[in-house]
Amino acid sequence: MKKLNENLKEPTFITVQTISDDRGFLIPFTDYVDKELINRGYVVEDYGKGIIRGLHYHIKEFKIFTIVSGAGKFITFKLPLEMAQRNDSNEIKNYAKEHPENIKIFTMSSRHHGVLVIPPLFANGWISLEDHTILVSLSNLIYEEAKDDDIRIDPLIIGEDYWRVIPR
Repeated sequence: MKKLNENLKEPTFITVQTISDDRGFLIPFTDYVDKELINRGYVVEDYGKGIIRGLHYHIKEFKIFTIVSGAGKFITFKLPLEMAQRNDSNEIKNYAKEHPENIKIFTMSSRHHGVLVIPPLFANGWISLEDHTILVSLSNLIYEEAKDDDIRIDPLIIGEDYWRVIPR
């Protein structure tokens, strides 16, 4: 498999091979990502189920996510740069309603290992589906660069149903 690199134009989810034995398991999640996309790593733990983080919009930053404990539902939203920069709630809300094809959902858990890579120009966020969900995140930018590349968008602007677990 070709490694995911800076040419990625759409959010991409890869199911990752898990190596397990009687001691536990190993997840080689960076084997699928070009090392040029990794300049910072950090861990996020949500203490409770239902915590929403995001939507965050980045102009330069690639985000790489994997869940190591618990479960999460991830949402990506392709949004024109100019609209994100204006960050007008009504405009973004209308755009989301008119372009539902630009909103994608991915689910990951410690029982379904994977890597989600989100390129720049996509708003993204996630909600913890279990208590004590732990996310490992990698980025192509160091913290000082990333904090200036973050446009915060109200996560409920796309509609609350995207964040809910709907009975089926």
